[in-house]
Amino acid sequence: MNYIIIMAGGQGTRLWPMSRKLKPKQLQKLVSEKTLIQETFERCAKLVDKKNIYISTTPSYLDEIKTQLPQVPEENYIIEPSSRNTMASLCFIILKIKSFDPDAVIAAIPSDHLVRDTEAFVRVFEATFKAAQKHPDKLITIGINPTKPETGLGYIKMGKQVKEIDGEKVFAIDKFVEKPDLKTAQAYLQSWEYLWNTAYYFATIKGLLKWIKEMRPKTYRALKKLEKLLGKEASNGDKAEISNVYNKIAEEQVANVVAENPQKTLVIPADMDWSDIGDWGSLHDVLSDSFSSSIISRGHHIDHNSENCLVYANNKMIATLGLKDVIVIDSPDVLLVANKHKTQDIKKILDRLKSEGKHLYL
Repeated sequence: MNYIIIMAGGQGTRLWPMSRKLKPKQLQKLVSEKTLIQETFERCAKLVDKKNIYISTTPSYLDEIKTQLPQVPEENYIIEPSSRNTMASLCFIILKIKSFDPDAVIAAIPSDHLVRDTEAFVRVFEATFKAAQKHPDKLITIGINPTKPETGLGYIKMGKQVKEIDGEKVFAIDKFVEKPDLKTAQAYLQSWEYLWNTAYYFATIKGLLKWIKEMRPKTYRALKKLEKLLGKEASNGDKAEISNVYNKIAEEQVANVVAENPQKTLVIPADMDWSDIGDWGSLHDVLSDSFSSSIISRGHHIDHNSENCLVYANNKMIATLGLKDVIVIDSPDVLLVANKHKTQDIKKILDRLKSEGKHLYL
């Protein structure tokens, strides 16, 4: 059976100060009157029965997610002991689904992406589930045909076509490329071989276990220990020991492990009007395209003679005059004013806050 796991444990720091430790990006209303996780859940419900949609998160976000997604039953939450990045999360996901369906095919996807073409999303996901069933020894991912020279995303270089499923072409992968500089990204845009990396992963449970055993033997041993501990948790489980074992799993992204051996992965290119809304600059691009305006604002805002700006007001009026390529984000305790083209560097501000002990603002 097919299952979708929405991974909702990340912090989305590049959308600070709106995205914060206690209420990160996926729990915010950035592009509509629904939060990103609500929109993600609704898309997934068009693919599989709601009882086959699981939410993977940490205790910090659980209560807020339950408030936003009241339709999700209690047993469909996969609660990680702590935030250890996506590789550790994937281990907990595997154990949960394997406990009742060891022959499952799963899709593990981020909770904080924007997809405007839902029909294309459904069509490509259905084909990718089939690809995972036909290739149980592979991880299957979805790549987005790039529409601009994006420097804030990872890329996938496609190899030869290996199959076609329901009209969707399936390619081998030559390599994964981390965020390129502008000149390189411009070259990628001109080449049909390069796709944006969505970090959507489809695979069988058995295939994932085999992959982890080969790629990360230590993580696999920890996973097997966790499986034994979780198996007795209902009666006499030692939650402290579960947490201890889990916290020994390396804190790394699935994407980085996948990139080490691209030959074990296949990719399906897609056009679904997709964005990962990685920073305020990319959010401005998405909204300005949608509304055919270079000035995007929310809340109390008045402007004269500015261009290419994003302004999110809070309780007070914000007036802008003669600005260009500026982001203004007003939160209850922080005001951010930034060059639109520098918003990917916002983590440098967060590092300063940490080093100066100003954790209240994180």
